[in-house]
Amino acid sequence: MKKIVVYKARSFADAERWDRQFWRRAGAAARFEAMYSMVVDYLKMRGQWNGRMPRLRKDVQRVRYLR
Repeated sequence: MKKIVVYKARSFADAERWDRQFWRRAGAAARFEAMYSMVVDYLKMRGQWNGRMPRLRKDVQRVRYLR
């Protein structure tokens, strides 16, 4: 069973801080799984999902890490 986390933020800054802490604690595997799930949902909405793993785009030149 998945654990449901509920948090009521008092401000946008508080929500952003909690969100960063949550994903840091979740770990890399959970972040990757959430990202992959969003990609699949996006492809389904566009009607481009064929049930197989999407191909990696190879034309991206730079990825920035935002803190």
